Amino acid sequence: MAIDYSALLYDPVYAELGVEATLNDVEIIVIDDTRAKLQASNGVEVRSVGPGAFARIPELSAKGIVREDYKDAVLTFNGRSWTVRSYELRGSPNGEDLGEVRFLLMAVE
Repeated sequence: MAIDYSALLYDPVYAELGVEATLNDVEIIVIDDTRAKLQASNGVEVRSVGPGAFARIPELSAKGIVREDYKDAVLTFNGRSWTVRSYELRGSPNGEDLGEVRFLLMAVE
């Protein structure tokens, strides 16, 4: 029997950390990853790549949002709007389509 990572891992995390958002006016839940993080290695500190947000691929698919829609989409949450400049698929042990996507964002001026 396969472990349902969606129910055991993603559901509780998104219930606790998720915020309401819209992606091209479609309501979704995301995890805000816009705050830069410091990472240290061998005494050198560097900032993370840039602002981002995580979303669950099954939720996006269920709402008719496909990968071709990700790039250049407008993502709005926590009072700010962002343009999706790129994305990274994070997958899950149950398969790529049952995991997450990390949207790499650029602020809308």
